[in-house]
Amino acid sequence: MVKQALVLLFCPLVSAAAQRSSSSAAEDTVPRSHIFPALGLHVGAPQKASAAVGVVLGEDWQKDGRDHSRHVALFVEPGLDAGRASVAFVRHGYGSFGSGFAVAGTVLRTWKEPWVFRDNATYAGGEVLLWPVLFVGPRVGLFRSIAGNPTDRRWFGSIDFGIGF
Repeated sequence: MVKQALVLLFCPLVSAAAQRSSSSAAEDTVPRSHIFPALGLHVGAPQKASAAVGVVLGEDWQKDGRDHSRHVALFVEPGLDAGRASVAFVRHGYGSFGSGFAVAGTVLRTWKEPWVFRDNATYAGGEVLLWPVLFVGPRVGLFRSIAGNPTDRRWFGSIDFGIGF
């Protein structure tokens, strides 16, 4: 009788411990879709200073005990001496500390006196955004002049540092 009472007493404890075990916990491998705003502040060439606003469409899931994500971002970024419109593929979720990267196709228009680029010209190109931590990091781009640049120099590089997109 005492033995049966001990079995009844400890069975729920063993069962609860087994449910808390990380090896038996089920992963959430079903992608969850979402839409959220994209915001950012950048300082660098050619815009000098700019603010980005847009939308991010994507999905998140878990696999092999890690968080994964896939996103597409659409944003515009007016600045002091230039403005951008971009479409980007975004990967983040390496841990929960806001790290990740994006690859973007961008159209850039300059005005006034931009750094490095000619004024009143339009450029198209690609960019890579890196966020080592907390969505803070550099953005590097390569652009080709498509309108308003009468010189022989058609390719330009850009670099800036920012928070967010």
